[in-house]
Amino acid sequence: MFKPIPVNVKGVVAFKAVGKLTHDDYQRFLPTLETIIREEGPVSLLLELENFHGWDLEAAKDDYEFATTHLESFRRIAIVGDKGWERWLALMAKPFVDTEVRFFTPDQLSEAWDWVREPFVEEEKEKAFPQPWQRILAPVDFSSHAERSVKRAAALAEANNASLTLLHVVEDFVLYDDFYDPVMPMTMAYEDSLLEAASKRLADWVNTLDLGNPDVEVLLGSPSGTILSYAEAQEVDLIVMGSHGRRGLSRLLGSTTNSVINRARCEVLSVPLH
Repeated sequence: MFKPIPVNVKGVVAFKAVGKLTHDDYQRFLPTLETIIREEGPVSLLLELENFHGWDLEAAKDDYEFATTHLESFRRIAIVGDKGWERWLALMAKPFVDTEVRFFTPDQLSEAWDWVREPFVEEEKEKAFPQPWQRILAPVDFSSHAERSVKRAAALAEANNASLTLLHVVEDFVLYDDFYDPVMPMTMAYEDSLLEAASKRLADWVNTLDLGNPDVEVLLGSPSGTILSYAEAQEVDLIVMGSHGRRGLSRLLGSTTNSVINRARCEVLSVPLH
């Protein structure tokens, strides 16, 4: 399935492709992409492949037909993947689109974002002094330990007149057999129900805290990868996370914090949760 990644730059669109793509996936995805192209003109596209297992036959035809009818609709296309065979997707796409296509590994995610944004944003001049944070991101779960890191993020946002976004990641669990077909597929209805329940729970959780009026996002995916993608897409300049906790927080923001610290381009503040 395709999952949109919220982007902060006009002219750049980003999606995740997860699992094995089907005709139904393309029927939901392509109208959205066509609307963006119609409204904004040629765009740069970043496509992240996460646990990707290719296409079925009808989906492959959909992909080919769309590419051949939108030869001039893209400024640049970046494909981000972690498998050797996925690199060939960039090479295979080049004859069908009148634009440059590049492949990046997950460790090159920041480079991929810089490259797709380049046609639409001017290079920033070097600043003589560090600037205040403008966009702060606080990934959260619903444990009591999360309050400490979120309140620290809110205080920093207020002190720097910065925007604050609280992000909750709903992990998707899809099992595949040896032939790359889903044994336990996550249907759109089930996915929507998970996101709806998590959104309500996050809104209720935020209402119990004195945080002002932060933005909230609920996304489906792997925790560290989703946090990093969102931070890049939204040009976040500070991520505030808990360093450890119990049960859910330890799983979501323990090892995840280490991954984000090691891979994020922006500053990361690790808040002790003891």
